[in-house]
Amino acid sequence: HEPGTPNFPRAARVAPDPASASVRDDATPRHLGCDPLRDNEVLLIAMQAEKVSHVDPRGPIAAAALGIFVITYSACSLPAKVGAAFPWTVNPTGLLNDITTLLGLYAATIPAKELLNVVLKYVGDNLIGYTRMDEGDQKVPKLEVLEFHDLCYLAVNTIVEFLGMNHTAAFLIGNSVEYDPRSFNTFNGPLAFIAVFVLNDVIYYPFHLVAHRRIFYPYCHKQHHRQFVPFRGYADAANQHPLEQMYGFAIWIGSLWTISKLLGLHAATAWLGTLSWAVLNICNHLPFDTQIHLPLPYPALPKDHNTHHRFPNTNFATLSTMTDRMFGTFRPYKAAGKISESKEEKLPILKEAVPSQWSVICLGMLLFISLTAVEAVQLGGALPKTAVSTFTPSALLLLILGFTCWALRQGAYKKQA
Repeated sequence: HEPGTPNFPRAARVAPDPASASVRDDATPRHLGCDPLRDNEVLLIAMQAEKVSHVDPRGPIAAAALGIFVITYSACSLPAKVGAAFPWTVNPTGLLNDITTLLGLYAATIPAKELLNVVLKYVGDNLIGYTRMDEGDQKVPKLEVLEFHDLCYLAVNTIVEFLGMNHTAAFLIGNSVEYDPRSFNTFNGPLAFIAVFVLNDVIYYPFHLVAHRRIFYPYCHKQHHRQFVPFRGYADAANQHPLEQMYGFAIWIGSLWTISKLLGLHAATAWLGTLSWAVLNICNHLPFDTQIHLPLPYPALPKDHNTHHRFPNTNFATLSTMTDRMFGTFRPYKAAGKISESKEEKLPILKEAVPSQWSVICLGMLLFISLTAVEAVQLGGALPKTAVSTFTPSALLLLILGFTCWALRQGAYKKQA
């Protein structure tokens, strides 16, 4: 067996493939098995049969080294502004100057994320009844029980996420974001929203691709691919190396800053975008086969990221498949655990490229709600007065865009027929 891989029983030691990165030291393509998906399932079932699965020490050692570096750097750092109590790495806004407040907010984020996760799972399971991707005609292998080292990663990442939220908040309340409700327009509103997510995926793609290279994989990204079919939501999303959390937040903040310089960025757009980014990353690790997506070119669905976990050298982007299609790493979803081969619906290429009209309409509604909330806060809770008139040009643009998306998708189906 390969170095750093569990010594499985002979019957289970089948040829590794791209999907077996969760039990290999790398995710380099190796098409040696006649059925790569089945090979991976056999490997994972064997791994889960062990009382304690193998822990590659390189990941935890790299995480500990990163922690020592961050703590040392923070100890030598100045506060964000004069009079702030903590270094800028811990308190980037300069507003959290009381240790009780800082720890209290940190403690509050833990149940808040779990509550959001519970709500999303309840809606998917009970209110809507989505088809689950972690169930099939036969057992779908997955990481059923989080082990001690998984819980350690999750615990550390609650701190990393809290600091990441603080840095995001520091940007959102900074000078790069416009708060005057009357300054909202089509550029710093809906167009900026779309541009931020496209840029975020374009930047994230090479980071994720490099994380799967043999030289880096065991030190960082291997932990996240212990899960073959995500189903827990937040816990499966956050079960990763702290470095990934750090550069994930950095890429998001960098995307917000770049678009703020190119198109402008209104607070309604920035806050809604950040909330959408967080929620959809959880949705990507829930088991529901949904059509939820953003109004982006080649929008990604949760099943596309599900495919990435099963075939790790495919589908590297998260909320759009545009970059994967450009560089030949896109792989269509195929249900796991099926005994009989089911013929997947072949969608017209144009329909895959164009978002649904409902995603555009939902963006308009949520942007208006966000703009109204921003104005209400600016007015100290008073009834907003200018939100409707300010939002009207953007509403017209989104209606035209929504109708165009509908027409293109309908035309694609007719052409295919």
